[in-house]
Amino acid sequence: MSAQAQAALPEESPVDLDAYFVRIGYQGPRQPDFETLSGLQFAQATSVPFENLNILFGRGIALDPESLQRKIVRERRGGYCFEQNGLLLRVLRQLGFKADGLIGRVRWMMPEGAPPTGLTHMLIRVHLPEGPYLVDAGFGGIRQTVPLKLVPGLVQKTSHEDFRLVEEGSSLLLQADLGNRWGDICAFGLETAAAADYELGNWFTSTHPSSLFVNYLIAERPAPGLRKMLFNDMLTVRAVGEEPETHLLSSAEEIAAALDEHFDLPVAQDKVPVLEKFVGLTASL
Repeated sequence: MSAQAQAALPEESPVDLDAYFVRIGYQGPRQPDFETLSGLQFAQATSVPFENLNILFGRGIALDPESLQRKIVRERRGGYCFEQNGLLLRVLRQLGFKADGLIGRVRWMMPEGAPPTGLTHMLIRVHLPEGPYLVDAGFGGIRQTVPLKLVPGLVQKTSHEDFRLVEEGSSLLLQADLGNRWGDICAFGLETAAAADYELGNWFTSTHPSSLFVNYLIAERPAPGLRKMLFNDMLTVRAVGEEPETHLLSSAEEIAAALDEHFDLPVAQDKVPVLEKFVGLTASL
């Protein structure tokens, strides 16, 4: 991989690796190999929630290294793809991995025949001696918890769903086995993305009036054999291989309590009223 490809993100300041490892509860090896990569992805995915609270609270999303460390590591918050994968990519590089960022179009839960979405999802490609892997610690809804071989057509088992990559023209389409069908997640190309691509995608995703993250409350975090999702006022808990359990929350206080209990996201008392607009919203969609 060329030096130009490796430099997809500016490296303004290093990540405090010790603090990061404490944040995600990781105590494994640090050499740049598959064991470390797999351990880091699982630890981050199950420790750092996917969430868009800063957007809803009017704070905006910053992608510079210091902002990412302050929010995710020191403040023990979560984030969405540009934040979570942006931080993880820097961590991997500091550990000596050859890794670069990719960008794709979200297809999750889109109706068949829907027009293409924008380039608003960040993914990571990691080059190991045994081949390239796809790493994504920041997809809210059905997050990967292990690296996937960048091999089209190969069904790859995980402790959650099975995944596969399908060739789609010059792009690859990531899919998950949903039991009765393969569900599309994200289509992406293999050209290294530039930092400007992420800044543009982040600006649209966090500010555009039509953006999902501007209009709806979303929090998600997998656990071993389990997924939890909060969409507006609907909390869903689904054990692998079982039917999901859904809980309708009836007040802003209940939503705040669910964010704290299930996602380790305590909400300041003065921000709880902001959550009121999501009560009853899911049923109206």
